[in-house]
Amino acid sequence: MGYLTIQWYPGHMAKARRIMESRIKQVDAVIELVDARLPISSRNPVLQQLSTRKPGMIVMTRDDLADPEATQAWTDYFAEHDMIAVPANILSGEGLGRVKDALHRVTSEKVNRDRQRGLKRTIIRAMVVGIPNVGKSSFINRTARKAAAKTGNQPGVTRQEQWVKMGDIELLDTPGVLWPKIDTPEQGLRLAVSGAIKEQIYHVEEAAAYFVAYASRRYPEQLKQRYKLAELPTVDWTDLQTVWPQIAPVFEAIGRYRGMLARGAEVDIERVSRMLIKEVQDGVLGRLTLEWPDDDVTTDEA
Repeated sequence: MGYLTIQWYPGHMAKARRIMESRIKQVDAVIELVDARLPISSRNPVLQQLSTRKPGMIVMTRDDLADPEATQAWTDYFAEHDMIAVPANILSGEGLGRVKDALHRVTSEKVNRDRQRGLKRTIIRAMVVGIPNVGKSSFINRTARKAAAKTGNQPGVTRQEQWVKMGDIELLDTPGVLWPKIDTPEQGLRLAVSGAIKEQIYHVEEAAAYFVAYASRRYPEQLKQRYKLAELPTVDWTDLQTVWPQIAPVFEAIGRYRGMLARGAEVDIERVSRMLIKEVQDGVLGRLTLEWPDDDVTTDEA
């Protein structure tokens, strides 16, 4: 297996981008949702271009799944770059009040200009954007306290834009949009592990191997405890072919511990891989972050 090849810019995404470009004139601000576990890799450069045309802010969703220390490091990183980033737990609603406050802050200059021109502002309109499965519809539903937008745990649930009102704010929900080409193989693998892209278009074994290599450096104890591993080599990821000899014994040990055997009592590597990815996405291994500011993702992949 070589590094994953993702063809992820289907027609409905291109259409969604055109719709958002036409709607940008109707809003006062852009709220960009990113996954708190990978705040750089889950930022769509296409959407960032849209954000430069309006005041913007970042909401880091899935805060309940992310490493709290890493989330604070990312909040500080964005602040140092003059960006407001608010962590939010969509399930509990924690942080959503700060989102409203931040939205009023980023639009205050425009509101004041309108008032000076004699325009009375009663509603602030914001476009909610992000990649698939980052939680846009759930964020809107929780913020508006009603099930106004269709939600799901699969990429690509929202296909059409819709407005949702909450007090003096109107939010425009939009379809999740990916970009034509990933910058690096590692970025694509992080997106795969997080659940941002459909399993059918990447190699699950490669994504799982990448995660094990990453976790061997960042979260070795969580891997050892979850899968009763006596040993766990520290692996620096380069590509699957190079690191597999170091990682294969880990997959063997996990497979035998979980009883994931194929014919001939051999470990079913694909089954182990799917289980690993699912448990990461479900938060079973604990709160994990897939990239930190000191991982060089900010300079190489931003």
